[in-house]
Amino acid sequence: MFLLPTGKPLVENFPISKLQLPEALDKLRNGKLTGCATFDFPAADCVLIYDDGKLVSALLRRDNSEQNGAEALRGLVDMMLLTNSGSFNVSGFSKGINQAVLALVSGDKIISQQEMKEIDFKALLERIKNGRMTATLRISAGQRVGMILYNDGETVGFFHDAAQTIESTGTEVQHIASLAGATADLMALKGAAELAQDLAGLVNIRSLWESAKGGVFTTHSGPEKTSPPQAVPASQSPPPATSSADIESAILAIANSSLGKLGKTLAEKELMSVGGIKALKDETKLSGFLNAVEKSSKLLASNNKIKEMCDAISSEVAKL
Repeated sequence: MFLLPTGKPLVENFPISKLQLPEALDKLRNGKLTGCATFDFPAADCVLIYDDGKLVSALLRRDNSEQNGAEALRGLVDMMLLTNSGSFNVSGFSKGINQAVLALVSGDKIISQQEMKEIDFKALLERIKNGRMTATLRISAGQRVGMILYNDGETVGFFHDAAQTIESTGTEVQHIASLAGATADLMALKGAAELAQDLAGLVNIRSLWESAKGGVFTTHSGPEKTSPPQAVPASQSPPPATSSADIESAILAIANSSLGKLGKTLAEKELMSVGGIKALKDETKLSGFLNAVEKSSKLLASNNKIKEMCDAISSEVAKL
């Protein structure tokens, strides 16, 4: 999990399985939150940073990769629909602390994994002060992590992995810095641009949520039960396509038939990630695409059905 400073708790350990994402984000916006919202999944985590109700940063970490901004918001919807476990937390910060946390999450990396013994700490502090940096210095030593938070060149707080809240003294952080093998990262904001943006305007979360959730988890009021979507076996693939656009449509149709609307959404996202349908002519990119689709589908269908779906997709790609 991505370690963040702990501010004033506003929501604690709310089950993600009970969370309606659009309503939750509306409350954070309308409540003029200055602070962060975190989503802790078994195999991923996401943090949203708000400034006076504006969503100024979004970061999703999973599978040793990171997604930022609008891409992170779309990934968050996927994660919430693919898993029913995890917790949702919201913390409030003062303006100065919040900007330092924003630097930690999305700032430029000024120093990266530099050993503490090689750092002229006095010179570094002067650089931060004279440059009026809004930044976070993160110090790591084995499993220990400590942070020094700066706003406009001034120290505004200390935090570490064993702390319950942001501290005014840095005794424990200094101890972590003295441990063998300690390294430092310094992340700083570029300017006021980060606080001017509002990512909520880039993605229609409500539309994306309702479309994806309705396609996969629709409930029925009557006694009628529908059979789970069946994968299209390779022998029953759509008719031969005559263009890359037709082949792309056929692949999305296979994903939709196998997994519902969310399957189509997943396939579209992974196609964009590899560079579009024509990129699948490259065997390496095709393999990466199929692996990504398979991994994202594990909670939606059995292994056999996923294999049939991937085989059917491979048959279509062979027509390129």
